[in-house]
Amino acid sequence: MSCRAGNSYRCGMTNTLSPLESAHHDSADHPAITTPVPDIDFAAVEAFAGQVVSDFAGAATTAMTVIGDRLGLFDAMTGSGPVSAAELAQHTGLHPRLVTEWLSSQVVSGYLRHAAGSGRFELPIEHAMALSVAASPAYVVGAAEVVAGQFATLGHLERAFRTDGAVDYAHFPDTVTHGIERFFRTAYVHHLVDDWFPAVDELVGKLADGARVADIGCGHGAATLVMAQAWPRSTFTGFDLDERAITVARSRATDAGAPPVSFEVADGTGFGPGPYDVVAFFDALHDLGDPGAVLRRAHELLSPGGIVVAVEPWSTDRLDDSIGNPIARLDYAISTSMCTPTSLAQRGGYGLGTCGGPGRRLELLTGAGLVDARVAVDTGQNLVLTARVAG
Repeated sequence: MSCRAGNSYRCGMTNTLSPLESAHHDSADHPAITTPVPDIDFAAVEAFAGQVVSDFAGAATTAMTVIGDRLGLFDAMTGSGPVSAAELAQHTGLHPRLVTEWLSSQVVSGYLRHAAGSGRFELPIEHAMALSVAASPAYVVGAAEVVAGQFATLGHLERAFRTDGAVDYAHFPDTVTHGIERFFRTAYVHHLVDDWFPAVDELVGKLADGARVADIGCGHGAATLVMAQAWPRSTFTGFDLDERAITVARSRATDAGAPPVSFEVADGTGFGPGPYDVVAFFDALHDLGDPGAVLRRAHELLSPGGIVVAVEPWSTDRLDDSIGNPIARLDYAISTSMCTPTSLAQRGGYGLGTCGGPGRRLELLTGAGLVDARVAVDTGQNLVLTARVAG
């Protein structure tokens, strides 16, 4: 894809005739087409082609990030100081030639530092905070597995586009569900107790006094366990329709020392029996097949004054307000390939989508009969919405 002259994206663009003009050119076999040909800004073409190639490079780098994460390469380099390719290969037991090439790919992407004189490589601690230090508030490497899941299921997505729009969640590999947990857990651990829940009126008081809490779409139970450990006088039940996820969640609870939490397999419209004081959704409301029906079920099972709290990925009501935002770019792509088609595969097939702004979510809350619906927190990465049962 390179051009030795150094102006790579203008290669082939300096012919006397533009590609569109060539397509319309008169010949003996094809008479001239007289439709007007627009003027082409080749500087804009070059700039956009550069953007596209940069995006492709990012996608390819994500694959290398997944490999580095799965094989423990980032872990091995964390806190080790500069290492040679041979030393890293020996320490990890991996193929030295591939380790060398992987290190080079990480250097040119800016993930690792390289000392040309010694030929040694280093993972800066600031980068390790995002890639390998699980307790860090910047730990985001789990998202790489989610992106990898997009490519692993492209065949199913293509079929969905051509037919009913649905992709069953079971088609996604287990690495995706674990990646989702790792990615979202960072925010739950660092913000749920100290930032998000205190912004919801009366919520912390209810939990401190002892409340019955339902966590809908709990996945592996990351948020459920954070709540249970913070407010041990309350009891928590996580519900998810994915039996695989519930199995993992139960294992996580055992590892955590059996806090006051249980996990059950249930569709969002069939959770219960209640009554509950709090019903929570953590990055799950948009995944539901019928979020309106689930919220009506929540209204039915909540005691008077009971609270609904929904943490959702950040988005804007106006599409144009999200242009170029990296969070929006990632979330819209994941929404197209995963969240929306898996919602369409469920009963109800609502397809809310990961994005689309807080307005539609607030409408769902009020449409279910809940009152005082509002955005309690907007971090630029998450939205925390809340409403309550009257009384």
